[in-house]
Amino acid sequence: MGILNRASYMATLVKDKTTGGGTPLTVVLNVTSRCTLQCGYCYGQYFKSKQKDFSTKELLGLVDSLGKLGTRSITLGGGEPLTRGDIGKIIKRIKLNGIECGFNTNGTLIPLRIKELKNADMICVSLDGPEKVNDLNRGQGSHKMIMTGIDTALQAGIKTHISSVITRHNCQPESIDWIVEFAKEKGIQAEFNFLFQQAEGKRDSDRFMAENKAIRKAARRIIEYKKAGAPILFSEKVYKLVADWPDHRKRLYLGEKPKFKYIPCAAGRFMMFIDADGKVYPCVQLIGTFPALDFRKAGLEKAWANCANYPCFACYFPCFNEFSSIANLDLGIISGQILSTLKGH
Repeated sequence: MGILNRASYMATLVKDKTTGGGTPLTVVLNVTSRCTLQCGYCYGQYFKSKQKDFSTKELLGLVDSLGKLGTRSITLGGGEPLTRGDIGKIIKRIKLNGIECGFNTNGTLIPLRIKELKNADMICVSLDGPEKVNDLNRGQGSHKMIMTGIDTALQAGIKTHISSVITRHNCQPESIDWIVEFAKEKGIQAEFNFLFQQAEGKRDSDRFMAENKAIRKAARRIIEYKKAGAPILFSEKVYKLVADWPDHRKRLYLGEKPKFKYIPCAAGRFMMFIDADGKVYPCVQLIGTFPALDFRKAGLEKAWANCANYPCFACYFPCFNEFSSIANLDLGIISGQILSTLKGH
């Protein structure tokens, strides 16, 4: 996030914290359920979906409406967003609204859509480690396509980082080491995440879940690298929460407060997730468990207001806890983000 956009973000955040308001500063927008891969742990199992895509008109109008609500950052996702022929128009509309545009991609289509991607502020490419373990997670032959995609993006000068989901296949130290060394070699940052809660009726990810002991060991190794100055996205604090989490199969604390130290969730007040079916959630992990409203039927403002009424207190996922720490005005993490911005990360 650029310096000016970050300043605007923080100004709105402080205002809302002072007045009790809420602005969807950060939005994740899934623009399609179509995908070129079939990752078994996918939180939405989108590759099985027959959901019809939004029209271009619907998405452009949605972006304009988010701009009016005060959104400062939109990350496009899916499915695989690069399957949309109009993705360049969507990115340009986001930028025209003065909103930062991030992009989540599995990397397989980057060489074909590099011209459109050049207008995005940042892309995040999914890569789960060396070829053998990556392909166990993400499908046979995916590693070669992902590596080509990353190289294409970097050669085009696009700000890029990788995101690795830790499973039983890649929680071993050698996989963590490979990911960190790859990030160092490419001059990019590595983001580590863990298996999200899946939508009701789509509990396939449990077979990818590592044992608690293995997850803690992986988290502690990530922390060691972070302390040593490795290019790892997110703070040491959020990875420590993973290492200390009592039971990783209990991903969320819904309707009950944890009896241990946690980072209070800020989703639904400062973060919005819009799924490929138009339903608006506080967070991606509440698909199927939260009475989300379709913005096309209820209107965006009503669908967003509905997100304030959810009973989720905490989770152990680094990406959400980094966001919530900033929203909770954690000065240590905010200063780290400012330093990262000044370094151009």
